[in-house]
Amino acid sequence: MPNYVVQVSRVAKPGHSTQVLDAVVAQAERGSGQRNVSISVNADTGSGHLIVGAMVFDSIENVEALSDKISSTPELRSNSENIDSHCESSRVEILKVIKPMENPPSESKFMVRNLIKAQPGKAGDLLSALLDFRHHLDDGANLPLITVPFVGDQDLVRATSMYDSLRSFEAQNDFLNTDSLKPYLDKIRSVRQSYVRHTARMVFMSS
Repeated sequence: MPNYVVQVSRVAKPGHSTQVLDAVVAQAERGSGQRNVSISVNADTGSGHLIVGAMVFDSIENVEALSDKISSTPELRSNSENIDSHCESSRVEILKVIKPMENPPSESKFMVRNLIKAQPGKAGDLLSALLDFRHHLDDGANLPLITVPFVGDQDLVRATSMYDSLRSFEAQNDFLNTDSLKPYLDKIRSVRQSYVRHTARMVFMSS
């Protein structure tokens, strides 16, 4: 299974979303391997759209190889800096995969990122509770990708899922809040400090 996700999250300046999105997609099209680009349907950025380009890697050595390539290639650095100049913010994140996404739709239209922050000292408990919740979903269910930061805020756990429509997302959300799953959700709620959900439209995908 994939071991790491490297993603660049950019908040476009107002009026610059299309320019940033087109540039990020063009960058992804020139790449190789599993990668995707999405733009926020809703995200509390305080400014423009949140645009995320993500790449999947099998090992930390391959992540390092990408870093080496960017560091030694002025053209790649210049291209990224040019995109960033149209953004309010830009952040590179390395995420370690704990559980892969399973049974996603054949054609994904939306990505939902659930960012769950643990109470101080409860990161391990939060991860365990989230994995237990995932384990108790039905066989064949759309199971989320579970990741934790390789660097950065170590109290943050992410659960990411794909959907073919907002209606299927709504149906899944209704199912996750049924009484049968309430004990497992309550475990998550008991150790979390905050919870934010971002919904994004898929613009580019390649495997």
